[in-house]
Amino acid sequence: MELELTRVDYTNVGLTGPNCLQLLPPATNVSSSGGSSSGYKQQQKVAIGDQDGVLQVFSMKKDELQVHFKTLPNEKIASVKLGGQSGSVADKIFTASENKVRGFNKKGKLFLAFETSLTETIRSMCVSGNDLLVCGNHVYNHYRDCKEVGSYLCGDVIVDVAALCPNNTSRLITVLACSGRVLRILEHARVRQTLELESVPTVLYVPKGIGDRILCGFSDGSVILFHLNLLSTEVKREVLVADREGEGILSAVTCIATYDLSGDGKEELIVGRRDGTLQVFAMNSDEYQFEMECTQIYRDNFNESISALLGGCVGATNYTEIVVCTYSGRIFGLTTQCISKSLGDNGTRSEKIAGTPIDSSAKLQRIRAEIYELEQTIAKERERYQLSTQALSSGLSAIPMLPINDSFVLCKEDATFLLSLEIPTPIEHVLLQCDAPITLLDVEKNTAVVSFSECDKLSGNSLLASYRCQLNTNRIDLKFRTIEGQTGTLQVYITPNLQPKCCQLKRYPIKPLSLHMIVHNATDEMLARPMNTLTLKGPFSQAEMHNWMINSIPELPEKLYESGKVQYTFRHVFIGTMLICEYGKGEATFRSDNISTISILKDFITKEATKKRIKLEISTSINESTIPSLIKLIEPMILHYNKLTKDYQLAQALLDLDIRDDEEFNTLSDEYRSLIRNQQAIGIEFRKQPTILNRIYGILTDLYIDKFKFKGVNVKTKLPQLIELLENYSYDELVQFYSVVKAGDEDIGDV
Repeated sequence: MELELTRVDYTNVGLTGPNCLQLLPPATNVSSSGGSSSGYKQQQKVAIGDQDGVLQVFSMKKDELQVHFKTLPNEKIASVKLGGQSGSVADKIFTASENKVRGFNKKGKLFLAFETSLTETIRSMCVSGNDLLVCGNHVYNHYRDCKEVGSYLCGDVIVDVAALCPNNTSRLITVLACSGRVLRILEHARVRQTLELESVPTVLYVPKGIGDRILCGFSDGSVILFHLNLLSTEVKREVLVADREGEGILSAVTCIATYDLSGDGKEELIVGRRDGTLQVFAMNSDEYQFEMECTQIYRDNFNESISALLGGCVGATNYTEIVVCTYSGRIFGLTTQCISKSLGDNGTRSEKIAGTPIDSSAKLQRIRAEIYELEQTIAKERERYQLSTQALSSGLSAIPMLPINDSFVLCKEDATFLLSLEIPTPIEHVLLQCDAPITLLDVEKNTAVVSFSECDKLSGNSLLASYRCQLNTNRIDLKFRTIEGQTGTLQVYITPNLQPKCCQLKRYPIKPLSLHMIVHNATDEMLARPMNTLTLKGPFSQAEMHNWMINSIPELPEKLYESGKVQYTFRHVFIGTMLICEYGKGEATFRSDNISTISILKDFITKEATKKRIKLEISTSINESTIPSLIKLIEPMILHYNKLTKDYQLAQALLDLDIRDDEEFNTLSDEYRSLIRNQQAIGIEFRKQPTILNRIYGILTDLYIDKFKFKGVNVKTKLPQLIELLENYSYDELVQFYSVVKAGDEDIGDV
């Protein structure tokens, strides 16, 4: 079943963020349980808060926008939620700005102005009956009737908060989505359970009327349903949306909603993404049971990130729709109402609802009046700006500071970084400058033209590239690959298509161990691997060591709230090696099954300690058995990609033979016939990762150099032999090569 939706634009507001949109319940007291009845299809009002601090409520009447109330600009609104007394209709509007929470009734009257005790700016909020949950970056506070009843300090950044109210109980379970790839489940402001996740969570959503299930969206594009057993620590999870064959890597989820759009009594899952994609999935159960088999029934892209979306009824009674809010502030509906578009005799485009007469003259007149008002406003502002920048004027030419909606994420599927940039106005061009060697990769959705400049070695630059964007491009995705051990800063200069000409600079650190991700619950099998050890002792504090670690490896909590030694475990996303860090005041121990990881950490921390004139006592223990263990770990990749590369080269050569009939085809061997039949699939897989074999060879050559570096032996002259061995892979021969250095080939000295 395919869902047919038609876009209807409502209005524009200022820039928006997550959780900025709410639909007030219908004025009449009707059931919202869905089904074939028309009770739940009554028109609703839309409440929207933007980054200018303006909250407004509007509705549609006879295709005309009616603004019921609009507040004056104030502090940036971080969240808009609906609330009300337990058991009553949730028709009160709550907004969070700075560290304040304000409450408005549906007529716009301010009935609550509450200043919380948060020292941070409120980032996310949840209202449940008399309970108010607010979160900054690291602090969670729980208020009941505006009195604080609990708080929690989190080392990770809190991304979103949600509340679960088990049916027929007064319990309140809080779920915190944290940037350290965990969900923390709290009760009475104490952590009851921590759930490790495969990716960074971006949004939480609790379906209405469900007290023990929660939906979570992730930066890798997946959506997972969690079923919490509130009497034990058992948690069931089911992946509802994930990467599908042929669709490529999904963009990060920014918002989730559920609503019965089709009127069959079962709610559909609606997902909005950072790249502007909106998807609707049919679920085969309205009870949120498992094995739901979500089927995509609608998909469209709106070319800018979706901040919020909800299912409801806004444009016309009896027609359900999805109300969508984009980053730049466009509010529109995707309605199930059939609206046909036609071209009039005078060349103007008109819309009509199927079965209704066309009455577009008043609408066109209204639109022309609005355009005329806008033109007059622009002309006045332009004149005022010109006067203020004259030579004799005391005014200054103002450079517009545009907010940048950016995201910098490590994609564990292919061990690359994805940088997304979005601004409210069209981008003219983007300039990249980096002092660490990184490789830019193609992104299918990009229409920008890329050009590279040659780098002068004396300048310290390793990359200079520019992306020239097409007309009306507001967002761009950049993908690149890093090399572990190479550290630096990626500087991105974004030039909007504005006058006067200006650009904005964003900096992104490239860390030495950039391809490592944190692991919260390492298995016994992982920890049982043979390990190399690095021990550091010296007059450093735990905070200093933690700061060095933050600068060397991603996903570490920004702040430490524990006393005594702390331990973190990391995994290399590409080859799967482990790193276990344990450190406290005056002593730090690092264990890894990869010698290169130990070498990189040793070099980086030594350099940082030298800057602060801290003398370190360094001891290393190299375990020879880690070499065969690591080679065995990478062996499947070596064999697969060696074969893929050879198959691709053979398939290309066979295509050059220009075989024209079955007789010529049958003279080939079975292997060659199979290659020709599968050449398309082989080509697609090879083009996805054309340099993956070089990456594997690079890791193994670094391992070889680093192993003998600890012994003071320079083995760079033997690298050609190592490459030859890798191309003609044999496990025993490779292990033997790593174990022995012939006396005639080694040079003693610093490497």
